[in-house]
Amino acid sequence: MGIKTNALKTGKQKNAFPLTRGIIVGLTAAIVVLVTGLVVTSYQQQEAAARQKAAIEKEAQALQAVALDQIDAGNYEAAQKILTRVVALTPAWSEPYYYRAVTFMALQQYDQALADYEQAAQLSPHWALPLAGKASAYAAMGKLEEAIASYDKAINLEPKAAALYANRGQLYHQLGRLQQARDDLNLALQFNPDLVAARFNRGVLLYALGKADEALEDFSYAIYLEPTHAPPYFNRGLIYAELGRVGEAKADLEQFIALSDNPEWVQIAQETLAGLNNEK
Repeated sequence: MGIKTNALKTGKQKNAFPLTRGIIVGLTAAIVVLVTGLVVTSYQQQEAAARQKAAIEKEAQALQAVALDQIDAGNYEAAQKILTRVVALTPAWSEPYYYRAVTFMALQQYDQALADYEQAAQLSPHWALPLAGKASAYAAMGKLEEAIASYDKAINLEPKAAALYANRGQLYHQLGRLQQARDDLNLALQFNPDLVAARFNRGVLLYALGKADEALEDFSYAIYLEPTHAPPYFNRGLIYAELGRVGEAKADLEQFIALSDNPEWVQIAQETLAGLNNEK
């Protein structure tokens, strides 16, 4: 009896080990399947999120392109609404804020423009255009010192951008800081001799400094570069009249009247022209 009992016990022990191993192997397989399932699910979620992000960005790009067309057409309110949608879709993009600020500027909503330019500058700290935009908004609000400070920052990022010097030079002129204005305008024309705004602004400054002949050269070159741009004709015409060059003065003032869409300045040109005719 004792021998049989021992044999039975031994038999139970031999059968128990394979069963235990089978349970362990089965659990391990279940865990592997479970972990694999989690990995696959996580990958699918990431893939879906990537597809959704790509779709959103594609929509935003398309909308922004439409908004830019609206800006080019002068439909600023329509562009602004579209860009507000783009901002909502892609709040981390700087460009929609910048372009929406352009629409705010066109609609003379300077506080909103300033806020959007600032947001664009924060999102893209190495992009000079939002800083230049801030400067233009400050200038429109009559905050010339703040505008100059913004141009300073933009110039630090783009030290050879002629337009930035031309614009800052104009502000220096408005503040009566004539030497700084002249330095900036000279730099603008050094970097881009054919920048019409810089030629025109330097001509105005040179005339203010009593250098009429040099001013005439800048106005003449501005007209050569852009013959349908009205303001240089007006200024050159007034200088010609002051110098007694009546024929040239009349020709310039008549050309200004033909090109200009500013009724106030057209009236001044007409009165000046009438005076020249009376002198004759």
